[in-house]
Amino acid sequence: MRQAYEAFRLRLPDRMERIPLTYHLSTDRDFQKLWVGQGISLFGSLTTRLVLPFFIIYTLSATPMQVAWIRIAEIVPGMMVGLFAGVAADRWPRRQIMGMVDVVRAGLVGLIPTLFFWHCLTLGILIGLVVMLSLAQMLFDSAYDAYLPTLVPADQLITANAKLSAMGSVAEVTGFGLAGFMFAWLGGPLVLTLDALSFIVSALTLWAIRRPESGSTPMIAPERVRVDMRDGLLILWRHPMLRHVALIDGVNNIFFGLSASVYMLYISRGLHLGPVLQGVLYAVGGVASLATAGHTNRLVARLGYGRTLVFGSLLAASGTAFLPLAFGPVWALCAFIVGQQVLGDSGDTLLLVGLSSLRQVHTANAVLGRVRATWLVLTSLGMLIGIIAGGELAEIIGLKDTLFVGVGIRLGVVLLAMLGGPAIAQAGKDPQITNPASSNPPLT
Repeated sequence: MRQAYEAFRLRLPDRMERIPLTYHLSTDRDFQKLWVGQGISLFGSLTTRLVLPFFIIYTLSATPMQVAWIRIAEIVPGMMVGLFAGVAADRWPRRQIMGMVDVVRAGLVGLIPTLFFWHCLTLGILIGLVVMLSLAQMLFDSAYDAYLPTLVPADQLITANAKLSAMGSVAEVTGFGLAGFMFAWLGGPLVLTLDALSFIVSALTLWAIRRPESGSTPMIAPERVRVDMRDGLLILWRHPMLRHVALIDGVNNIFFGLSASVYMLYISRGLHLGPVLQGVLYAVGGVASLATAGHTNRLVARLGYGRTLVFGSLLAASGTAFLPLAFGPVWALCAFIVGQQVLGDSGDTLLLVGLSSLRQVHTANAVLGRVRATWLVLTSLGMLIGIIAGGELAEIIGLKDTLFVGVGIRLGVVLLAMLGGPAIAQAGKDPQITNPASSNPPLT
């Protein structure tokens, strides 16, 4: 384990040797392929993220706990194989992993409308498919986060993450904005078919990338896999800054899990807003995220990482309070939800870009897959705790009061960001001194 931690501190010039000194993201065709492919895939996935709950709530008349079980199926399987997925992402070519997983996900998502067409789709089968999608998602996410630093230089990671976040915001605007209409006019099965096709497009764009990949090492003997999985835990635990920001993300995901269990149920049954109107309102959050992503670079440059995370968590906490406070006629309810979407999604965008960039800059690429997978296990555990708590609390104290509990969790995230602010800010201002992954000057 000591050797693994020392390897974490090694210089890794190989991941930058293939990148020209005059590098610019706007002229990097390989990054553009990744950017476009993931944007299309996200459009399909975000549309499904809204349509699938609509299908469960309106077609299957699911209870809060049944919705929670679907969410649990999205989280637990991936969490159970997360550490192994990290080893795979560090030992096998990451781009190939991502492409193969996209093909598998296309087949799994495509099965849902097929089974529905043949009247064979049950809640149990749906949960089984969601379980397999969870396993695939964990493997993809572990490889994806570790692959990006091999594609762009370290000093461009904030910009790259911001651009990817901006594309995600565009996908959110269009996906959420159209999801309600598509569900009402086309039905859930056809929308899911489009999502399956979007995974194929993502796979094709990944295979079209020309730049040779670096960072992965040959697969080891099976008895070494357990040691490699343990190394991922060790590396994350021994780095104080990474450990603290992982904790921030973990607690924030407790809120996301709780919200996943009750958010749409409250708007659908508590505020009595239909799918079409909901889709339009959720798209507002995507617009806010897009605008925020475009200014993240300048905000980090002015405030530093630490203060940016504090500011983002404050925005997110403020937005979270809008929904349970909503009252009045439909136009007033919409105004509250718009406020929640604008503040909440803007804050979450700052947190996402800041946390991702800190993790990528301060982790050696040779172990980034394992560190990312360990991080995902931690955040998945937080998500699971939130989902179970949300489902149970909704049954006991009601949907609205459960949302107020979510506000309290968000305030806890603010406190954690403030406690870790000084160390995170210093790491962001002087990454080449505090960076354990590399001592090379950034490329410009």
